[in-house]
Amino acid sequence: MKNKIDYARAFYYGFFSKLFTFTDDKNRFNGVKEAAEILYENALDPNSKEALNHFINNFDEQKVSDEFDYIFYDLANDPVPTTASFYDEEIENGKMRLKMIDLVLASKFRKNEKFTDTEDDIGFILPFMQHLILEKLRDDEKSEWLEEKTFEILNEFVDDFIENVYMHSAADLYKDIAIVLKSFIETERIYFEKSKPKKEKITKLPQKTIADEEALRRKLNKQKKTEEVIISCNLEEGGDVEDNV
Repeated sequence: MKNKIDYARAFYYGFFSKLFTFTDDKNRFNGVKEAAEILYENALDPNSKEALNHFINNFDEQKVSDEFDYIFYDLANDPVPTTASFYDEEIENGKMRLKMIDLVLASKFRKNEKFTDTEDDIGFILPFMQHLILEKLRDDEKSEWLEEKTFEILNEFVDDFIENVYMHSAADLYKDIAIVLKSFIETERIYFEKSKPKKEKITKLPQKTIADEEALRRKLNKQKKTEEVIISCNLEEGGDVEDNV
């Protein structure tokens, strides 16, 4: 039973990875609608089921791509920050990145250097979690520990990230994804027996100047990558694999 739950969790992380990992690969959204249809049939709650229904019925790859660019890259439209360090300290490359680097170094995976997003970026953490779950299913006990520690970092900022995406003026299909991600994170807290963090919020859309700088960095450094139908990652195993694990 637990194996089935973990495979389902890995599927969810792969789904979100496709939608939040930064790449200009023209095929980056391949398989997303089909994955959403599977999640719709096994929805976590009524809210996510309704959101997935809207997402599926209105899905268009170009629309998703345009929303993505407006939400995360458009300097004139309050781009949403994506790193744990930003939400923790209102800076990039802060202590949360150092924590994530330690976890990555303790794992069998490494960040593919072709990708410039940092280890504490949502677009890295999501596929990293997916790969840790899959590795745990191969009876790697260390990956189970790393998985929990990585979720602790994600747990600290994901609510603010979700709200920022949901509230963004350009969000329509991504509003649906924010709802589904919120439901999934709530189930993950149950899985790990973790509480929603209690902390003073920084702002709804944190400090515009730094957010703009981060969005500009992402826009200038987008890199192409190879993706599997569901698994989207910017990791490599032991430095010996070109892109995907």
